[in-house]
Amino acid sequence: MEDLIIEGTNISPKVCFEPKRNLLEIGGYSRPENVRDFFYPIISWLEKYRGSLAAESNQGTSREPITFKFKFIYFNSSSAKFIYDIVIELSELQRIGVPLKIYWYFDEDDEELHEAGEELSDMAHVPFSFVEIKQQ
Repeated sequence: MEDLIIEGTNISPKVCFEPKRNLLEIGGYSRPENVRDFFYPIISWLEKYRGSLAAESNQGTSREPITFKFKFIYFNSSSAKFIYDIVIELSELQRIGVPLKIYWYFDEDDEELHEAGEELSDMAHVPFSFVEIKQQ
């Protein structure tokens, strides 16, 4: 699988999916004008990635865990639906036996972002590790 790299802006998150390193990361601000157009390629990439990993696991290949990091500063309600879709893709990876480590980063003063991560984790039945970022 090829990497998926999208530079972040003040309205759209940075995406850095590097399957060869077993590292997938998305973060920053997410309030793009056309949320569907922004997130569709990401969801599509994850679906293809899941397909390649399913084929790999059917061959009995064991693998290192994949690390997925959510590092949002802010996301709007339109983005939340697509972030949930990403979490559902991660749950599908777990369902087919792919080992995953999922981290949800949040600022120590941002209880709302922390709660959003907890809700996504609960709704999709996917365990997250929560990482509080302390202000300097």
